[in-house]
Amino acid sequence: MEWIGWISLAIFVAALIYFAVSAVKAFKSIKPKVDHLKAAQQRIQTETDKIKGETDELKVHQEHIMADVDHAKQAVTLTVNEAKQIPQNAKFFAKTAADPIKNKKTAKA
Repeated sequence: MEWIGWISLAIFVAALIYFAVSAVKAFKSIKPKVDHLKAAQQRIQTETDKIKGETDELKVHQEHIMADVDHAKQAVTLTVNEAKQIPQNAKFFAKTAADPIKNKKTAKA
């Protein structure tokens, strides 16, 4: 009966050794794959940072374009408003230019 205990202990120790050997083999076979995944993650992170930088540059460029468009829009609006005032200004100019001529004619008469 005593030998059953020793055999059970030997089987248990053999199972632990087999488990340790299997774990080491699994770790060794998984390590290159994990390293490959870490490298892929690093490349993706680098690309993500690059895209974020480009996005920030595009936002700045977009803001400049929007400012230029607003400036051009204001310039066109101002020009159109001034062009609308030309007939009134011309009438006023003609009226003020004609008044001194009338005053000179009435003064001579």
